[in-house]
Amino acid sequence: MKLKTLSLCILGTILASAPAGAQIAADLVAGPSILPAIGSPAAPHTPSGTVIIGNNLWVGDEAQGLRHYIPLDPANTDPLNTGTLVFDSDPEWSIGGGTACVPWCSVGQAAQDGSTRAYVAVWDHPKGQPGNFGGPGIWMLMFQPVLGQSFVVEGISPLAQNFGLGGNLPTAVALGPDGKLYVGYLKNGNIQRITNPSTLNPTPQTQTVESVGTTPNGRPMRAMAFLGADLYIATDQGLSVVRNAAACIGNQGGCGNAVLVQDGFAGANHVALTTDGAGKIYFSTGATVYRYTPADLRVVPVSSGFAFAGGHTNMLTLDPFGNLWIGDDPSEVNFSGRLWRVRAASLATIL
Repeated sequence: MKLKTLSLCILGTILASAPAGAQIAADLVAGPSILPAIGSPAAPHTPSGTVIIGNNLWVGDEAQGLRHYIPLDPANTDPLNTGTLVFDSDPEWSIGGGTACVPWCSVGQAAQDGSTRAYVAVWDHPKGQPGNFGGPGIWMLMFQPVLGQSFVVEGISPLAQNFGLGGNLPTAVALGPDGKLYVGYLKNGNIQRITNPSTLNPTPQTQTVESVGTTPNGRPMRAMAFLGADLYIATDQGLSVVRNAAACIGNQGGCGNAVLVQDGFAGANHVALTTDGAGKIYFSTGATVYRYTPADLRVVPVSSGFAFAGGHTNMLTLDPFGNLWIGDDPSEVNFSGRLWRVRAASLATIL
């Protein structure tokens, strides 16, 4: 065990100084250099969670809610795999933002159930919305088709309103194999899950919140993702995992407490996380995205040159085509964020 730990520490040192030529160059897909702002921000502000329905892309934003992006070239019918994107200025397609932030501004991670529903973690504070509608919490979005592969938001509903989730500033969500929605927070290291997340007009009886456990040292979460039955968690002190998370109820026997993963970056701020569902995990630290394979403890650099925000969730998503989407922000001011795409074919070249 000591030899394995030592080897992983050495591996982490090697990877931290890996030459850029050993990595894949990501394509810049959206950002301030692609199209200047004309009437509305053209670039994201610290991008985070991602929702992909059909060929539509929505990106969580620290200042503008969940924003819809469209091809810069209107003739592009394959925006997820090709071309560059710009913010869709049509307010019917995006949710939140603006001076009042209705219903919310700052979006963390997002999760999807494989159909036309998505769940987003919102960690911003209410800013005087009419009727106090909005603010921190977990929200379900329902989409409906309009033309071909185009979808619009049909409805929006808060989940588990009577359980005080918003006060802990939710930033991480992941759908478990048990159909429950797992939630993590910026304010503490509590790991919780919502039962029956897809229920419309839920009551405290039809939709409850269960305690699972905590992160190592109670550290706040940046992101979470399932690989099989195991829940992986990114915090500001490393990568951790809850084995067979669905079996843990009320942290009985401590089984729901996450344990650190020896990925070679112990103590480092892990700001984003996603999985391919087939044995591989992607995470980011510093300026680099890495791929980790739990089966053999192998960690390899994927792409570098990013400027991730350290305070909360950053964007890292694998889309249905196998493309890896990355979001960063060099300055976190004046909508200077960027969206990047690493093509599935390029990812396949990583040994």
